[in-house]
Amino acid sequence: MAIEKININSPVYLKVANSSGFTSCNLTLSIYTGAFQSSPSTTYELIKNEVANNNYVIFEIGELIKDYIAYSFSGTFGSNGINLWVQTTATPKDGDTSKPAISSIFLAFDGVGYFEEGFDITSTSNSTTTQTLTRHKGSVTKLISNDTIFREKQEILYIPVLANLSVNSGSDTLTGATTVNFKNGSSTVTSVTVSTGVSNSENAIQYATSTTATLTSVDIVTGGSTETITIKEQLSEKFTNMPIVFINKSGALQKVNFFLKSTERVNVQKEEFKANTLTTGATYSINNHQYRNRNINSRETIILNSGYVNDSYNQVIEQIITSKRCWIFKDNQYLPVVPEDKSVTFQTSINDRLANYTMTFKFAFDKINTIR
Repeated sequence: MAIEKININSPVYLKVANSSGFTSCNLTLSIYTGAFQSSPSTTYELIKNEVANNNYVIFEIGELIKDYIAYSFSGTFGSNGINLWVQTTATPKDGDTSKPAISSIFLAFDGVGYFEEGFDITSTSNSTTTQTLTRHKGSVTKLISNDTIFREKQEILYIPVLANLSVNSGSDTLTGATTVNFKNGSSTVTSVTVSTGVSNSENAIQYATSTTATLTSVDIVTGGSTETITIKEQLSEKFTNMPIVFINKSGALQKVNFFLKSTERVNVQKEEFKANTLTTGATYSINNHQYRNRNINSRETIILNSGYVNDSYNQVIEQIITSKRCWIFKDNQYLPVVPEDKSVTFQTSINDRLANYTMTFKFAFDKINTIR
């Protein structure tokens, strides 16, 4: 049986039908992260009645699954808690009589599907019962959309790809990439073999890395096919690069550099009140504040510029402003930020010649610590 990949921020439908007729269907869901379990505990049990003698029911499970995504990122790529195991069993019933059940294994990604991409549909059958999965699964190997990466000279590259999963003694699998080859010209300088036999959801995304000083491209090899990413190195002598890491459309961590000018500002919130400064001796001090502030806090904002990029970065910018989680590398640590931009005008080489994106990020915490 194949392990099915699902992006849970778009609808995930399970249609259960039975050719001999039924009155209701029970669906159990087990949702968890970490090592695969043959008999996990049940997270949800759903019951739905068949209507109008159609001999089928439809469950939407994406909304239930995404509540269990737990984000964890402090600078280390991998084991970030953004993938889940989901195991389901659908049992049609005719009154109290159970019909043949169908069990499925899903690997859930914190990704999305776009309307114009349509749905991916897979059907499985067991005797008289048929289950149809309708979902967006996205790319099954290369987990970034852009075909060009603008690299700061000699920085470590992280290329997210799907590992090769295998559970239940190899009877249930999901095929990912084979190798990731980092190249300088036509020569492969670093070759990363993608993991096989993976049974832990936290290792489902493998971040292939290279520290080679000069790179021109990356080949992601899957069986007999190859996808190529072009590497363009940039070096800004005037400005400090401000990298952003975000959860992309595929549900993977992706790092993007902002090479040009950055500007920081602070917004302060406070309440002013008027105090009574009169003393018991019917006097007052000219050094005492009659007007005072309380409930003081502030949040910082940073404005970044991408540097000159090509048309493929339109997808990257769109995915940043729609991402659920972003972090910025600042002061030698990754800090959480929220994209402030709600719209973007896409730039192209034909219309704009040199495309530079200006984006605003608000730090996702109060400057004065108020966590109690």
